[in-house]
Amino acid sequence: MNADEYIIRLLRNNKLKVTPQRITILKLLINGGHFSIDQILNEARKIEPSISISTIYTTLNAFVNAGLVRSFELDGKTWYEIRKEPHVNVLCKDSGEIIDVNGVDVAWIENELRKAGIWIDDLIVIARGNCEEYLNKSKSK
Repeated sequence: MNADEYIIRLLRNNKLKVTPQRITILKLLINGGHFSIDQILNEARKIEPSISISTIYTTLNAFVNAGLVRSFELDGKTWYEIRKEPHVNVLCKDSGEIIDVNGVDVAWIENELRKAGIWIDDLIVIARGNCEEYLNKSKSK
């Protein structure tokens, strides 16, 4: 199954209408990373030049509501990423990029919230830090 077929199946399985714009946006997000609205618009217009900002907002809203994509606020900007297992999003003060750090026991937070009687739908952990050493270790693997 190629990428487009996979995305079409994903949209249909989540009861979302299949459109060229939705395929384009989901394809961009599935490739990984964190994207702002402007970045998604710029990248999507390379494939679908007539796509509007309104379509981007509407589509991302539908994806978030369907649980395909998660969004989070950081420094006054909304970021979008494909929904994955809970992880830590780190704003790297060295490079300015947002990196995913997996393998951190974020489930502990969810368990503590449950003990307090809070059942959460989504867990987003954001940290800020100097991550040059982490990035250097990742690249050397």
